[in-house]
Amino acid sequence: MPPAPDPTRGGPDAPRMGLLDGGPPAVRARVEQSWNAFLAVAETADLDTPSRLPGWRGHEVCTHLGQWDPDGVSHVLASVRGDSGAPPRPRSVDADNEALVRRYRDASREDVLAAVRRNRDQLLDWLASDEAAELGRVTAMSPIGPLPLLTATSASSYELAVHALDLRPCGAAAPDPVLLRNGLAAVLDVTGHLAHRRGLSITVTATSPDGGWTVHADPDGWTVEPSTDRLSGTGVRAELADLVDATAGRVSVPTLLATRRMTAHDLPGFLRLAALVEDLPGLPGGAALRAASRTLGGAESAVRGLAGLLGRGLSRLSRPHDRPHE
Repeated sequence: MPPAPDPTRGGPDAPRMGLLDGGPPAVRARVEQSWNAFLAVAETADLDTPSRLPGWRGHEVCTHLGQWDPDGVSHVLASVRGDSGAPPRPRSVDADNEALVRRYRDASREDVLAAVRRNRDQLLDWLASDEAAELGRVTAMSPIGPLPLLTATSASSYELAVHALDLRPCGAAAPDPVLLRNGLAAVLDVTGHLAHRRGLSITVTATSPDGGWTVHADPDGWTVEPSTDRLSGTGVRAELADLVDATAGRVSVPTLLATRRMTAHDLPGFLRLAALVEDLPGLPGGAALRAASRTLGGAESAVRGLAGLLGRGLSRLSRPHDRPHE
């Protein structure tokens, strides 16, 4: 009998693993796009002006995205390497962020932007390394729990997309749609992984006039594929910025639906989805979807509960601190 496929290795017999199936070069290209697009936004912002995150200026938003220790490695990578002191469970991202922004509260604009560029460059250098190819499919400890290392790495696109929009009150330029598309893909990628890990089957689309994605997950793996502007099956349609803001809890999903800035398709599908996440306590936002299903009832609960699947629970990828609309 041939050996079972090794999930840490690529190849035709390996489980489907979403965006990372493109390999480190594809992940690197997407991550590079996202960091460059975020920096283009940050460089136009007045970092001394309040962002839309309570208590944080643009300065703090960018500071916590910087690499301030030139020789440091991410905690996610450390958890895979088995480095001494690697955290056995998700770290307190809130506490880490608050300590970082306090320490560098008085850093100059030039130093803050340089730290962001340094983080980008170190990440891209690692993604071009042999280690990225060797460890990319290995499970790492991320802020939302175990994820394949390259899946966790790709998730930086989501954090950057959310924070690019957070800088709008600072006079920042609108982000390139590629950043928002990459961020949306990262959210669906993580959703697909978590559903697959529990052996569930889901298909959900989030799309916009500027493109979108469909995630399909089942016990054999998960995929994230580009979608058309037309909805078919279970999904939502809105402007890219509204989709990203909805996932981060920056805007109310019921408000988007009521004002027709967002449309939902296949209400029975959302009802089935609500039933599925009863068995998926690890799905970010799943608790919100379950609560909506129990308390609102019927089709309305499924629509409102969409905030749980594509809604603010997933904002843990963009730091638990970053949730002004609880």
